[in-house]
Amino acid sequence: GCLGNPEQMGEGWSDFFALVTTVRPGDSGPTKRGVGTFVYRQPTDDNGIRRYPYSTDMSINPITFSTVGENPEVHALGEIWTAMSWDLYWAMVEKYGYDADINNLNSGNARAIQLVMDGMKLQPCSPGFQDGRDAIMLADMLNYNGDDTCLISSVFARRGLGYAADQK
Repeated sequence: GCLGNPEQMGEGWSDFFALVTTVRPGDSGPTKRGVGTFVYRQPTDDNGIRRYPYSTDMSINPITFSTVGENPEVHALGEIWTAMSWDLYWAMVEKYGYDADINNLNSGNARAIQLVMDGMKLQPCSPGFQDGRDAIMLADMLNYNGDDTCLISSVFARRGLGYAADQK
């Protein structure tokens, strides 16, 4: 019962890890990536079981923190968290590069995965989106001396989860 709340992110974490474990060399953030597309026999760049395919391109996936109140259903909430985390993944890849060897902890993709995973461990019971973001920033402080605090802040702010955001 520690993860249930008005801004629970469970579906978001599952989508995030499904996405990051299927990235291939040559993929990019703006590319459309669906989740559960097989259910509808769609290509992988279709919506699948979500409202929008995931993409760092806001014209493809426009959801932001402000859409939390529009649909409090767990899958809809998860889509918002994944959109933010997916943006973070690609921002880290842009800064540090991509390496198919996930054990290369200096690569952007490995760093992003580590930050999200460690953030999950560091957040309080019944976390909301702001707690999740802050835990990722704490993971950055603990793992990388806060090297990417500004990057993380700007990525989340772009999707409406800046410092003035109001967690439910």
